[in-house]
Amino acid sequence: MGSYGYVPDHWPYENDTPRGAWVAQGDRRGLPAPYTIYDKHEVWADNTADLYELAIQQRWAPATQVSWDAIEPLPEHIEAALDQIYTNLSEQQYNSTQMQAGWLKEISYGYHEVKLFLATQIFDQARHVEAFRKRALANGGGLGVEMPGFLSRTVYAAFKFTELVVYINILRASFTLALCEWGDRIGRSQADRQLFENAAKDLRRHLAYGVEHLKYNLRTDPDRLPAVHGWLNRGEAMLAADLRRDKPLREAFILALGDTVQEGKARLKELRQAQLRTYLQTLEAASIYDRAGQIVPALQDVIENP
Repeated sequence: MGSYGYVPDHWPYENDTPRGAWVAQGDRRGLPAPYTIYDKHEVWADNTADLYELAIQQRWAPATQVSWDAIEPLPEHIEAALDQIYTNLSEQQYNSTQMQAGWLKEISYGYHEVKLFLATQIFDQARHVEAFRKRALANGGGLGVEMPGFLSRTVYAAFKFTELVVYINILRASFTLALCEWGDRIGRSQADRQLFENAAKDLRRHLAYGVEHLKYNLRTDPDRLPAVHGWLNRGEAMLAADLRRDKPLREAFILALGDTVQEGKARLKELRQAQLRTYLQTLEAASIYDRAGQIVPALQDVIENP
């Protein structure tokens, strides 16, 4: 592999010199690019090349790989509930797509494996925007109510790339994956289940990158752990604010999950607990073992009293 395969801790070139290429000298060297990230610990994960290949193998097309014709008319209140859930999912993924796309130009050429994988994640999320939006519009319903957006605004405000990864690839992806894994309970058609199953495959890759990046980042400097906990605190607080204030989404889950209000509330609590478990397991996989006792109280409360 030689110099092409070696990933340096610091990338020394401001221009688009490919890793492994001969570096042009003097006035023949290309002009500086807009990069701001030149250090490996800021973006690296050891699994990025494998995740890129997996993403290419597992890509799916909503137009041809979802059985849209299998969707049948539903009672109006059930269709409205599902459409609200799909609207929320589409909004979240739109926010993630916008922000991660904006960071690609910041990462220097030395870490192109990361950039290639992130390109697949951005495309995955764009596909989720399209697919869930299309489902909300497909059965005589329509898009629901906009979510409060506290976590989305926190994503917009991320100063560091690792902070962005904490919000999107760890916190949001954990909660969304657990929701998609409940697709059999929420969906009413083969198309619904296919949407959830395919989105879950994508989200597992996104989580895998987040876990390995956070592990690598902390392994290279354990003193960064307090900053990570600070980002987790902020993300959890904003997610809790979304969940607590999003009355349309809460009511949608109650209607979609139970035949009665009480049954729906009980199952919503089960869903929230499953989401928290997935989140904590993700953090443990990323070598953050003590988070269960440090969950922001507001998030713990909305999990136990959804």
